[in-house]
Amino acid sequence: MMKTKLTIILAFVANMVSAQILTRDGEKLDTLCQTKFTAVYQYSINTSDAERKPVTDSIRLALQVGDGVWKTWTYERYLFQQQRDEEIGDDHFGVMHNEAMMHIATTTVGYQEGKTITLESIPPFQYEVTEDTEMPTWNMVEGSDSVCGYLCQKANGKFRGKTWNVLYAEDIPTAAGPWKLQGLPGLITYAADDEGIHTFKLIGIYQETAPITYSSGSLVSKFSMEELRMITTVIPYEKTTREQMLKQKKNVFGNRLYLTNPMFYMTGTKEVLNVGKKSGNYQFMGGLYVPYNPHKYQPLELK
Repeated sequence: MMKTKLTIILAFVANMVSAQILTRDGEKLDTLCQTKFTAVYQYSINTSDAERKPVTDSIRLALQVGDGVWKTWTYERYLFQQQRDEEIGDDHFGVMHNEAMMHIATTTVGYQEGKTITLESIPPFQYEVTEDTEMPTWNMVEGSDSVCGYLCQKANGKFRGKTWNVLYAEDIPTAAGPWKLQGLPGLITYAADDEGIHTFKLIGIYQETAPITYSSGSLVSKFSMEELRMITTVIPYEKTTREQMLKQKKNVFGNRLYLTNPMFYMTGTKEVLNVGKKSGNYQFMGGLYVPYNPHKYQPLELK
C-alpha cells in the first residue's frame, strides 16, 4: 500500500449535534450527520465558447462523507459554511462566475433513505429535485493507478446516458464519490466520461468532524447598493422533478441563443443588476449571477 498521502489534517472538531443550527446571515440549516472526512476534487469541463473555440472550465468541489450520507458542493461554499474566509480570498465574483458557467449543483445522497436531493438554479429561480438514488452499473477492470498517493483500482460503468471510467481507493472505505457517482468498494478518486468532457480528480482529503447540512433555501449572493458590497440572502427552493429539470436546462442552457444572449428566456419580473468591477462586469437576475459570455452547455446526465 502506498503511504504517500496528500492528506490535510485539520483540528476543527465541531460539536454540533442538535437537529438544527443557525449559521451566518440567518440561514437555518438542518444537520444531517457529522463527517468522517471531506474529499476535495478538481472538476473540469471541456467545452467551447460562442465562436466554437475549445475552452476548459474548472472548479473545486467538496465531497463531505458521513455515515450513509454524503454531499457534493462547491469547495468555496463549504469553506464559507466553515467560516474559513481567509481561504476563500477576495475574488467572490470569480467564484460565482465559475459556478454559474459550469451550472454547479449541490447533491446530497442519503438525507432521506434511498433518496438523492439535488439543489440547482436556472436564474432567477432555484429548484429542489428529490429522486430515488440510482447506482451506476459498474464493471471491474484489470490494472491499477495512484491518485493523491492512494493505490486505486479501475472500473467503468454506465449512468444515465454516459459511460464513466473511474479509479477507486479501497483504503478509503466508503461507497461515496463525487456528484452521483457511487457504489464501489472504496472512495471514487477519479472519474471521466468516455467523451473526455467531464473529469473529477481527487486533490486532497481533510480528516475532520464537521456537520453535513441541508437548507430549505439557498444562500444567494446579492450586491447591496447601500453597503456597496456583496451580501448574502436566503431564497426558498421550488420543488420539481428530475425529468422536468433536465428538460428545462436543455431548453435554456442548451438553446443556441444562450451563448450570445444568456437572458433570452427571461421576462422583466425579476430584478436585473449590473455591477462594474476592475476585474470585469457582472450581471445578476433575482440575486443569481448570470455570465455575460457563457460556454456551451455540457450536461452530466443525458437521460
